[in-house]
Amino acid sequence: MRNKNVVQNLADKKVGTGKRAKIIIAIIALIFICVGAFGGYRYSNATTFPKGVKIDGVDVSGLKTEDAVKKITDANNSFTIEEDGQEPKKINTSFTYDIKSSVRAKIGISSVDPRVLIGKGVSYNISLKNAGGIKESAKTIGDAVPDAQGVKYTEDAYIDYNNMKIVPEVQGDSVDFTKVAKDIAEKKASDYKFNKYKIDRKKLISEPKVTAESLKDEFEFAKKYISKPLYLNTVTGTPYEVDQNSLAKVILYTKEGPKYSKKGAKEVAKGIAEKYSGNTLTVKTLAGDKTLYNSALKLSVDVDKTADSILDSAKNGKTGTIVTDRAASSGDGSHLEINLAAQNVKYIKNGNVVFTSSVVSGGPGHRTRTGIFKINGKMRNVTLKGRNDDGSDYESPVSYWMPFDGGNGLHDATWRGAFGGGIYVSNGSHGCVNMPPSMAAQLFGIIPAGTIVYVYN
Repeated sequence: MRNKNVVQNLADKKVGTGKRAKIIIAIIALIFICVGAFGGYRYSNATTFPKGVKIDGVDVSGLKTEDAVKKITDANNSFTIEEDGQEPKKINTSFTYDIKSSVRAKIGISSVDPRVLIGKGVSYNISLKNAGGIKESAKTIGDAVPDAQGVKYTEDAYIDYNNMKIVPEVQGDSVDFTKVAKDIAEKKASDYKFNKYKIDRKKLISEPKVTAESLKDEFEFAKKYISKPLYLNTVTGTPYEVDQNSLAKVILYTKEGPKYSKKGAKEVAKGIAEKYSGNTLTVKTLAGDKTLYNSALKLSVDVDKTADSILDSAKNGKTGTIVTDRAASSGDGSHLEINLAAQNVKYIKNGNVVFTSSVVSGGPGHRTRTGIFKINGKMRNVTLKGRNDDGSDYESPVSYWMPFDGGNGLHDATWRGAFGGGIYVSNGSHGCVNMPPSMAAQLFGIIPAGTIVYVYN
């Protein structure tokens, strides 16, 4: 009986010990769960670095992600460029680094790092993988350690579409500073402590990236698709020429055939808009291209609609339109040209000169102003009044009056016996353009009010 009681007591003790072990294990597990939950909460909700944290040697204590990224980036854009025989040059580059996600992760890690929790400083390392700024940094480096005077610069081959020829590449002896910038960025990504770069110019010679040989297929394409300029109708009736170099932005080369670029068409349209909104405008005249003061053709160009027209024109080969706040003319260039050097006026209609007359323009102190104007009206039998240089007044009756620049215009001058040549040099008008009576009558009868006038030397 006694032995049976002993066995029962031992069994009870074993059961009690097992229960206590389970309770202890449960308590420990609960502690780990609580600690883990607390750590997870701190990790996921941390927004700033605790005190005493450094990343790649940069103190980021108390900083949020964006501020930490900026501070680390700024600290890792300071370099010294060394070169044999030259003083070291300190530069600040413009590299950006792909570190935002890494920095954000370090905020979470530092929030549960035991070393931080007990007040001990901690330093983390992250990879400074380059994300941009190569081009800007290359310029900074080039400005700091420029090529020597007289260096021969390397140039890529390219197609001159306007003259339809390949301009070959040039192998020079200039430094490829883009290569230098990339080399620095790669070294920085491998070692954040890297901040000195020794430049060896002989090993960094710039090489052509595009050769004449590589452009042969594209050149054959250009001869087929971009050999002629594209024309756009304008409010003047004088077609605007989109030259082949500009057209090459619209009709792009591919091995499969032409690809038409809306982006390129918009770039061309923006250039046109800038020209028409400025104080000067370059126009084609019988005497060549002339850049003139623009009084009559300041226009608001609809860039998107003009780009669409350019794109359609490039595809179908037809004349497009510059879409403005005024209706475009589909004519072939009806306008007047007053050539002050040649002392003549010509009327161009549908691309052809249909009228020519000698004139006398403004004399000393009253030179006829050059620019782009328009015939503001047509009037018969008008008396022009003004003041002579000696202070006396004058009155000049005219039969045909065609003003284009304020009080200056085209008109008949019955008081003159000769026109053209160098008469204007010493015996010119007060700014108007004098014409033989019969020629003034003829011009008056064929030009409409609003006709554009180019006045040039």
